[in-house]
Amino acid sequence: MSDRFDLSYKNKEVRMWFYIILPTIVVGSVTFLFIDLEYNYIPHLLIYLAWIVYYSWRLFYRRNKKKSL
Repeated sequence: MSDRFDLSYKNKEVRMWFYIILPTIVVGSVTFLFIDLEYNYIPHLLIYLAWIVYYSWRLFYRRNKKKSL
């Protein structure tokens, strides 16, 4: 039963997703609405960067978690 994914706020991966990805999506969406068309790549870059940060953190977190077991 411990192999299942816990979709609650007690799970550290879910918490980090809420801390990193969710605010970035909100800021990127608002920026997308108010920015000129020639700078339209900035919100996309922001969201991609947050995605890369989250998944690299998750990779290192799972490696360290596996090592400690």
